[in-house]
Amino acid sequence: MMTLALWIPAGLALLAAVSGLLHPGRHQVWLIRIAIAYLAALLVTQGLNLWHPADALAAWFFVTVAVFSIFGLWYSVPYLTREAAAHGWPEGRVQTYYSLFFLFVAALTAVALWTNFFWLWLAIEAATLTSVVLVGVPQTGTALEAAWKYVLVTEAGGFMALVGTVMALTAVHYPLFAWGWQPIRETSMTYPWALIGSYMALAGYGAKAGLVPFHTWLPDAHSEAPAPVSGLLSGLKLAGALVIVYRLFATVGRVVPVDYLHDALIALGLASLLLAAAFLVFQHDLKRLFAYSSIEHIGLISLGMGFGGIALVGAALHIWTHAASKTLLFHNAGTVRLLYHTSSHREGARGILQRTPWTGALLALGSAAIVGLPPLAPFWSEWLILAGGFHVGADRPFAVIAAGLLVAIFVAIARSIPRWLFTPGRRDQPPEAAIAEPSALIVPGLVLALVVVGGGIAMPFAAHPLWNQLVHQLALAGTHRRIW
Repeated sequence: MMTLALWIPAGLALLAAVSGLLHPGRHQVWLIRIAIAYLAALLVTQGLNLWHPADALAAWFFVTVAVFSIFGLWYSVPYLTREAAAHGWPEGRVQTYYSLFFLFVAALTAVALWTNFFWLWLAIEAATLTSVVLVGVPQTGTALEAAWKYVLVTEAGGFMALVGTVMALTAVHYPLFAWGWQPIRETSMTYPWALIGSYMALAGYGAKAGLVPFHTWLPDAHSEAPAPVSGLLSGLKLAGALVIVYRLFATVGRVVPVDYLHDALIALGLASLLLAAAFLVFQHDLKRLFAYSSIEHIGLISLGMGFGGIALVGAALHIWTHAASKTLLFHNAGTVRLLYHTSSHREGARGILQRTPWTGALLALGSAAIVGLPPLAPFWSEWLILAGGFHVGADRPFAVIAAGLLVAIFVAIARSIPRWLFTPGRRDQPPEAAIAEPSALIVPGLVLALVVVGGGIAMPFAAHPLWNQLVHQLALAGTHRRIW
């Protein structure tokens, strides 16, 4: 099965190589179609039990990666066609974008499927480096600055993650070159070094995930990246880094005092919610607004992993629901930027609901989802996370704080979004004219809207056997002391 896990990302890497070798032109669209068909075939064959990832969490995260990568590939074609035309991109830059996008998706599938901690580190490094270049693809001054900040912070985190992982696993006598997911059963270990290593790994992968205080790269990178890249960064890459943290903590959690791991995850989760609540209300650019929202939601996933129990199930569900909502929102922000030549309401992206009703409706829907309004998808996962926190007496104060911060975030986004949707232009100017909305940009968003509306309830039923296996796996993990 590990051989299959190696070949699946290799198929996408092959498309990247082909894209880089062929002369730029219409073949890029055909390669996109092949990639979409490839991921769809993998989803179908997985659903038919023709192949199996290593465990239910790997299968769940792979489904999430494959589904929303398909949307990212789909949206890339109309988006990049218009972006390149508007800013005079040469064909070579478009070719570079597609090649790196294939590699980015390949790395994300590897994060989902690979079972060795060193390989997982390589996979998240590959996802980081490809996305760094994708952030800088527009080659504006702000994009290059954002890419430089991104690589500095996250590569420092990558080094810390590797050293911390080695320290934690060797301190508990886990054999080198056999760093799989099996829980450790030895009783002979060096607790302090294992704990220090675990904290270092959390800090390193936390930088990859954008957890506070390692988030400084995230608002700029999400703001400057092409919209399909922002969608994958927010919805998949950030969560993938936390999945690796979960794997590591689940492995060492039988021999390291898990209360300390629990407290670290909760502390970083609450700090992320606090920063998002403080900064969201001051944002004037849609993509930057959604970037701070991503910090909030990755903090919620960290909280769910820290609370454990039913909250751990909620964190797994939130990986799906957040990916659905944030993919819709970043794609929508990209459409706004294309149609209005800005995504800042101060610079003209306003009155969207009247001037571009389809785009405005999708923005309103995605914003309602991301603040957790029922019955939209994120409501259910957020409710499970908070319910898990309230279930354990020691965690109730943290759950109360989290609930209060979520209310503050709701108010901040509810106050901000109308500036784009409803605010008219200046009174001394004529009414702003309607803008044509290309169907190629709108249709992917409409399909995503269906996922956002029904995905929170329908996904566990649509993937019923997989969801049951996932809940069973996480429930068993939750029986081992406080978290795992």
